[in-house]
Amino acid sequence: MVLPKENIYQDLKQKIIGEELSPGQWVIEREICAMYGLSRTPVREVLRKLVSDDFLELQPAKGYLVRKLSWEEILAIFQAREAVEGMAARLACLKSNQEFFSHLKELREQLEKADIEQNPSEGVSLGNRLHNLIIETADNFLLSQFYQKLQNLAALTRNITKKSTSIERKSKEDHLAIIHALEEKNEVKSEQLLREHLRTTCRLLLETFYKSYYP
Repeated sequence: MVLPKENIYQDLKQKIIGEELSPGQWVIEREICAMYGLSRTPVREVLRKLVSDDFLELQPAKGYLVRKLSWEEILAIFQAREAVEGMAARLACLKSNQEFFSHLKELREQLEKADIEQNPSEGVSLGNRLHNLIIETADNFLLSQFYQKLQNLAALTRNITKKSTSIERKSKEDHLAIIHALEEKNEVKSEQLLREHLRTTCRLLLETFYKSYYP
């Protein structure tokens, strides 16, 4: 059975995020056609969407390359996330409701139990859920659009952080502190802590992994 184009897009996206297709790897159009049993036209549409969403790069006269973030791009991603998510944390405090606090409580309890040493990817997943919850509660359509754009790029940086217990251990501490500030409805502290968390994560990521991850 031939998969719909959206399913193929999601499958290739997950292969990139999960590093089955690694940074800098060529994605060969004819191999994708054979893999999914499609002709070139729908495959090209999928690949172009992956380019548009920043998961692939189109090299003229060469083909498609899995996106490999530069030092400058990683720094720019986190600087932009600070601006967008910092404001979202402030708005989430102002627009919070009982459903929001219920989700926060659930995340807090799961984070407190999470064994980052044994499973750092669990910390990545829970942290991502917290960031998504903040954006959803902020309920600002422009911030949501900017966040979605950044999420595609941020997903590539998580390939690095989930390999580090030290980064995820610090993230767990940061996320718990952010949750407490949100539960107190302290918009100033929530924004400050979220910005500091992103700044620290960026610094640790670049200091610890950049040279080994991108030789």
